[in-house]
Amino acid sequence: MLALNASTVFRIVSFTLAGGDVFQTIPGTYALYRKQWVRRRLSVTCLFYAIARYMSIGSLVANGIDAFSSGYTLESCKRLYMAPNVTALLAGMAVQVLVYIRTYAISGRSKYVRYGLGSIMLLGFPVQIFGIVYHRDPFFSNGSCKGEVLRPGEPDWNIVYYSAHMSFDLLAFVTATYYLVYASRIQGVIRLSKLLGNILRDGLLYFLVVFLVNLWVVLEFAHVFESGAASSLPLAVVLIAIQHLTLGTQRLASPGRLASEEYGMSVSRGPPRFADGVHSVELESGVVFNDTFVDPRNQKGSFRSTQRTDKSGTSSNAGHGVTKIDVS
Repeated sequence: MLALNASTVFRIVSFTLAGGDVFQTIPGTYALYRKQWVRRRLSVTCLFYAIARYMSIGSLVANGIDAFSSGYTLESCKRLYMAPNVTALLAGMAVQVLVYIRTYAISGRSKYVRYGLGSIMLLGFPVQIFGIVYHRDPFFSNGSCKGEVLRPGEPDWNIVYYSAHMSFDLLAFVTATYYLVYASRIQGVIRLSKLLGNILRDGLLYFLVVFLVNLWVVLEFAHVFESGAASSLPLAVVLIAIQHLTLGTQRLASPGRLASEEYGMSVSRGPPRFADGVHSVELESGVVFNDTFVDPRNQKGSFRSTQRTDKSGTSSNAGHGVTKIDVS
């Protein structure tokens, strides 16, 4: 009979929440995949979204099998005990790549974000690998199997993994917020535009939820308290958060919604494009929202309207000067 302890309860809650959200996001995920098929091109965002989604699902399934199965042998446990950890690691890396892509786009393809934040992310990957695999051995008991740090006197090195993940999320959030507020100040207004406000809101919700649950897990691994949530809850929460952050951006970028709301932007269709010195956000769709500001460090004056030339050679205004959002 299944022992109903705190860890078991959190696993059941995590599987329920993650499973429900996976089914709920099937229409949005299908729409994202369909865009790639229509355009005959797989975007980087879609690729890492799929990796994050299915590696998280695989890790949760493997976690449940390890916890509730009684069919393991010692030999099979030695072969498979790292499956939940490795799939969770790959999912976490894919999530960080998605956060990096979003932050880089929000920054207007800033070289400081590209090389600075990108280098920090890449340097953090070996640290996270260390936290997942170092001194993790198979723990076999009554047909169940899991990976644990069994050496006396050593902490659970998962602390290193979650701490590195939290540090990157914090840095990415601060960077994206800086550029969003900076874009608003370029407009000469204190209040963020509605579009920028929605982007900031989505990023803030993602950061708070993921950061707090990872902090909870770090405190638990540090034996500040014991709740049993560390087994599966963080992975479920991160899966839910990144799905809604990515797919919510697709809904934000839909032409119908943009036409029905006062964003003050022009809409044109075309391939993803960026321009140096221009604030841009890639929202992963077939629509390009043009609303460009001029960086005062490069040119005096606060705004310029983008110009678009039609087939007859006539130049026309393409939008107002606020933010360019390129949707790939």
